[in-house]
Amino acid sequence: MHKGEMFSGGTTGPALLLFGVALFLRLFLAPYPGFPGDMAVNLAYVNQANAHGVTSVPDLFAGTDSEMLPPLFVYQAAAVGRFATGRLAALRQQYPSVADVWERVRFKLLPIAYDMVTGLVILLVLGNLAPAPWPLVGAAGYLLNPGVVINSAYWGQFDSIHSFFLLLVVLCLCRGWRTTHDGWLIGAWLVFALAVCAKLQSIVLLPVLFAVTIVHRKPAKALIAMAGCGLAVTALYSPFLLVHRWDYLERVFVRSFTRYGNTCVNGFNLWGLWVVRPSAERVLGLSYAHLGQLLYLGCVGWYCVWLARAVSARIGQETSRQLLLVAAYACVAPFMVLTGMHERYIAPAIVFLVMAACLDRRLWWLAVGFSVTYALNLLYVLWKSGPAPPEEWAIRDASKFALRVFSSLLNIALFGWLTVKLSALLVPGSSEQVGSSSVPSA
Repeated sequence: MHKGEMFSGGTTGPALLLFGVALFLRLFLAPYPGFPGDMAVNLAYVNQANAHGVTSVPDLFAGTDSEMLPPLFVYQAAAVGRFATGRLAALRQQYPSVADVWERVRFKLLPIAYDMVTGLVILLVLGNLAPAPWPLVGAAGYLLNPGVVINSAYWGQFDSIHSFFLLLVVLCLCRGWRTTHDGWLIGAWLVFALAVCAKLQSIVLLPVLFAVTIVHRKPAKALIAMAGCGLAVTALYSPFLLVHRWDYLERVFVRSFTRYGNTCVNGFNLWGLWVVRPSAERVLGLSYAHLGQLLYLGCVGWYCVWLARAVSARIGQETSRQLLLVAAYACVAPFMVLTGMHERYIAPAIVFLVMAACLDRRLWWLAVGFSVTYALNLLYVLWKSGPAPPEEWAIRDASKFALRVFSSLLNIALFGWLTVKLSALLVPGSSEQVGSSSVPSA
């Protein structure tokens, strides 16, 4: 498929059908409460922001150790909460149960919209990189991915928001890598600011940004890009700063990383092979937390070295595959080795792996494997954990423990294979292309 053929007669119908089915599926699941506790917290953000202003949101958690969500989510959630408020008030008076359903659906429209837009971006980008039917396969691999659907439409989580922005970061880097235009590097850093202000876990892509920026070898442009990112973050936080809500910054930047004191809160990772333990407990003279941090730094160094070599080669046709692959690794690595990680934190990796697999068929088992464990974990948390504290999640029954160990072993196998093969997968011209002998340039 070449540029301009995306909506030819042979692809328009299947594309419309795919997006129609994906949207219908999400709207069908949206009325369900998913995890009632999380939905209650999310709706509390919306109601507090609309009733008292966004800067009053920290007041919801006064006297608790709960972390806060970054400002871009708060702003968007507040905007969604303005939609049909009069109708919601009328329903509250006449049909309270219907009002509860509409309130959930209204909130979930935000992550659902990002899901649909991300699917469209995947379709368009792969339309310039791979022959038919791989653009449709890639869009379907994301839009109909069970984990993605459960997360946004059933549970009502907002991981699709920062997944979208991180995808745009990688696409900006890809474009800048091909054209050597400085504006794309600056754009990547500005979009990264939006990602971080939507969800703080977006910082997992920071090493990739630094690696590409350093190899860019234009210090002035690099400083402009990073300064622009800092100014964008400051601007997004400014409503809180102007009213001296420094407690909001502390909740976002400190408690987000310190609230969970146990290993493997609800993730099928390295720590999921054992019973949940305090992160401060020592093994081999190191705490579990410090051991995970050392392993993570090793992973970062590993992929940054190979990414820098690939960037230095400047081979345009392989750009997308390589950066998508490294971005996926950057998202999966912290989840695998850091303690206290949720499985849904790898949501952006699903986007990258699905797209990369459409360009290199060796990656399909990674995309499918991580998608399976991602979906299993969401169901594991939603349907079996209930209100139990983290210490009990791995030991309440044998079937649950078996699922945890199986999924953890599968994730470790996937991650281990990717770590060992990463250098070979990034070598120019070594990929087993899907549907053609070479990847067309955009």
